[in-house]
Amino acid sequence: MGAGWIFILGLVLLFVLGAVMGNSLARDYRSRLNASILTVALVWACSSVHFSLVVLAAIRSTWHFNLPTSIGIGGGTVLMGIGVTICLAQAFAFRSFKRLNFLDHSRLVTEGIYRWSRNPGIVGWTIVLAGLGLVCESAMVMFLALVVLVSYRLLLPAEEEHLRRVFGDAYEVYRQRTARYFGLPRRTSKTPQG
Repeated sequence: MGAGWIFILGLVLLFVLGAVMGNSLARDYRSRLNASILTVALVWACSSVHFSLVVLAAIRSTWHFNLPTSIGIGGGTVLMGIGVTICLAQAFAFRSFKRLNFLDHSRLVTEGIYRWSRNPGIVGWTIVLAGLGLVCESAMVMFLALVVLVSYRLLLPAEEEHLRRVFGDAYEVYRQRTARYFGLPRRTSKTPQG
């Protein structure tokens, strides 16, 4: 079986797993405080398939394009460094493996990188993938970055409604003050009740 077929099958598996995972996460968000173990397993399975496709696309330089070395390697390395830094800052702000995996919503995280982004993990990972796509000159890696961004964007309404239900006014103030993806904190006149 050629690499093309592996990518096609991998993408089909990614989209099927993504749909099942998205439905499971949305259902958990509507009915539970935290995600179920099944949902977390689906998130990890989907992430593993996505990561495997990224590695394969990077190694095989699928959908190859040519860039000057300074742009490809230099720019891509800078982007990957920025993205990894954002991802590590997100993990540090959570300070909990359970919180990082949707299993603990006992407190609203608003400090650290979360002062500038409500979704730093997705921002960081997308930047890492864009940088890797430049370094490897692989449009498939860039496409997989776009898949992550679009997929997450589809899940955001359910996640935001869940956070609003769990944290109430505190989340609403945070949402108004903090950019969805990245930006300077905005001033808000609303203060949390209670």
